[in-house]
Amino acid sequence: MKKNLIIFCCIAALNLSSQTHEVGGGMGFAYYFGDLNIVNHHRHPFTFITESFNSKNYKMAYSLSYRYNMLNRFSFGANFNHLYLSGYDSDNKSKEKYDEEWGRLVRNLSFHTAVNSLTIDVRYEHFRTEEAWGTSYSWDYNNTWLISPYAGAGIGLFSFNPKTWYKGEEIELQPLGTEGQGIKPYGQKYNLIGLILPFSLGVRFVEPKRVYSIGIDFTYTYTFTDYLDDVSGKNYADPAVFYANYDPAKAALVEAMANRNPESRYPGVIGSTEDIRGNPSQSDAYLSGQVRFTVFLDALQAKYWRFK
Repeated sequence: MKKNLIIFCCIAALNLSSQTHEVGGGMGFAYYFGDLNIVNHHRHPFTFITESFNSKNYKMAYSLSYRYNMLNRFSFGANFNHLYLSGYDSDNKSKEKYDEEWGRLVRNLSFHTAVNSLTIDVRYEHFRTEEAWGTSYSWDYNNTWLISPYAGAGIGLFSFNPKTWYKGEEIELQPLGTEGQGIKPYGQKYNLIGLILPFSLGVRFVEPKRVYSIGIDFTYTYTFTDYLDDVSGKNYADPAVFYANYDPAKAALVEAMANRNPESRYPGVIGSTEDIRGNPSQSDAYLSGQVRFTVFLDALQAKYWRFK
């Protein structure tokens, strides 16, 4: 009796573990939302296909993931993402002098950065039930492709390092303190590692044997920094502060990176401490859209690697 009970418990545990562990990877695009977008007057997660559409700013994104699935609907995941972001004031098209687009053209700032992130999340997948998916040891489900939409939210850390091009050389912006950071009274330099909140919507197509899936995922990531693009302070820093604290060569470089207007089509228009440089009221964000391939490890072992 005791032996039968142990066997029963082992079989039950194996059934509960069906499709429990999955690993996957993805590839797609990333798009940035911040001070260096082209002008959009109604900022929201979907402006990448409306007002702020700029094909130049669609960059590559890659991901690796592990997920632990509960028996029905809920799962917990760990994710690594590597992607690229960029923004250019020069991409704006002004209809008339002094409109918002013209203001960004004369500001003439730009940036690009690689982003690495580690996140954990919880996902709700309404159609991922034992009845619909079956188990590795039970075949009482429809042996057909399953369409499974989902939504998820999480938390994590990310790293970034905004850079720009100047006279053919790639320049790291954060060490320079382009808004006076690191010099009194402008405050400390911003951190290159920060907290993020990713929100995901997607759908995946699970093949009949429940061994793998192919899906499309969109993740909007809110950051708690406004310096993803090295632009946040409302006004330009006084260039005299740079020359008072740095050697002449470094001071000249910081001044040039802080104010790129002299390189624009309208030099000499802005750059004083009275002129607006950024918008400190909103943090930056980014969106990624990826095609993802996932393998269910338990089902893979049960169906193809039957160890004895």
